[in-house]
Amino acid sequence: MITIRVRTILTIAKILGKGEVELSVPEKCTLRELIVILVSRYGDDLASSLLDPKTRSVFPHIRLMVNGRDIAFLNKMETVLQNGDEVLILPPVSGG
Repeated sequence: MITIRVRTILTIAKILGKGEVELSVPEKCTLRELIVILVSRYGDDLASSLLDPKTRSVFPHIRLMVNGRDIAFLNKMETVLQNGDEVLILPPVSGG
């Protein structure tokens, strides 16, 4: 098992109960598998905030980063996580 830190803000932080959680996940866990673990732990509220109900894929407006790098520049949802990695989940922010 490895330890991953997940950080987030706003709605998702409310669902998790705080803005940062540490999880133990299997070695060679991908980002896709981490999302499945999170949804199984935090339930339907998290699923409805993160996942498109038709495709069960992460909504395109949710930004995911691993160690400060956008997953678009890594291996996207198949990025393999390492012990101590930090995953940032950023829902859209609006203001005015």
